[in-house]
Amino acid sequence: MANETSAQLDAESLILSGEPALEYQPLVDLATGRLLGFEALLRWRHPDEGMILPSLLLPWLEANGDIVQLGEWVLAEGCQQAASWPKNIQLAVNLSIVQLRRGVGSSAVASALERSGLEPDRLTIEVTEHAMVEDVAMNDLRGIGAFGVELAVDDVGTSWTSFDVLRRMAVNTVKIDRSFVGSLEAHQGINRLVVETVVSLAHSSGISTVAEGGETSLQSSIVREFECDAAQGYFFAPPLSIEVATEMANEPGYCFPLEGSGWMERKADPDATSTPVAHEPFSFGHRTI
Repeated sequence: MANETSAQLDAESLILSGEPALEYQPLVDLATGRLLGFEALLRWRHPDEGMILPSLLLPWLEANGDIVQLGEWVLAEGCQQAASWPKNIQLAVNLSIVQLRRGVGSSAVASALERSGLEPDRLTIEVTEHAMVEDVAMNDLRGIGAFGVELAVDDVGTSWTSFDVLRRMAVNTVKIDRSFVGSLEAHQGINRLVVETVVSLAHSSGISTVAEGGETSLQSSIVREFECDAAQGYFFAPPLSIEVATEMANEPGYCFPLEGSGWMERKADPDATSTPVAHEPFSFGHRTI
């Protein structure tokens, strides 16, 4: 019990002394290499310890109920930034199952869209497969979909939610779990079967597909072979600062190579920035960070 309490206090100290930030990972069209948009990813920076791992951050936030408040901040911050990008560039934001279970996800989305002025069809809300089987969460998702926002299901292949359920919920996109994509080279049999099957089922249901976690040219080639629609992963680019993402978004027709060397070999300094970008303030309760 003492060790557990100490760990909780350490986590609280690290988190309350830090601040949230977003990084943006590109989404790439696998037919052309064109930049489609970005997924906003939450990061937490401590002034002395650097980045705090999500494995420490998220359990603390969920245990204290602060995941709802922080989820609202992520939506507001992401939509504010995306509103300044060209209209053909999309934004994807993850919504916590906790928000959906409390029925507050739709109000958070509505507030973020209203404050930012971002067009609803430029926002994709990503959820896990668990949201597809819980009544309160599903009702909240229906409210989100009614705004004209796109819906995506993350980590598909791990739980095998019925595609009939996804059709009824008007899901637009499924994202194939990185564990299958990342193992396409080492364990080609079962992982190729999973990827091919998910793509086939999705397309037969009118749902687009995204391959997550691609790190090599060969993995990119294999998911293109199965006619996966889009991909994201370190082969194309790691999560980027808002400054770098904005520069990329504003370059007309920005395209990524679909073969050859990956991002790390092509970019000597991918985090180089020019003009700092303002962000939304965030606070726990009345404490502004």
